[in-house]
Amino acid sequence: MIVLFYSNLLNYTGGASSFEPKNSRSMRELIDELGRHFGGRFKGFILGDENCFFLLNGRSIALTGGLDSPLHQEDTIEALPFIEAG
Repeated sequence: MIVLFYSNLLNYTGGASSFEPKNSRSMRELIDELGRHFGGRFKGFILGDENCFFLLNGRSIALTGGLDSPLHQEDTIEALPFIEAG
């Protein structure tokens, strides 16, 4: 399993563009593991309203079970920040 980070999320990961989780069996567990690894500021950002969304194998987690989406060793999770336009 691998998590990929894009754009301004790199500001919250210390520049890391990917992470390989160890024990996450759901998106909820993954977010907890990411928070432990990258810190509370990162977790606060990714859980903030309209800050970030996740794709699980190319599909929005809104279509796969949300935070309860099951994860498997071969999965790719992409964390993408929303882009603001003015």
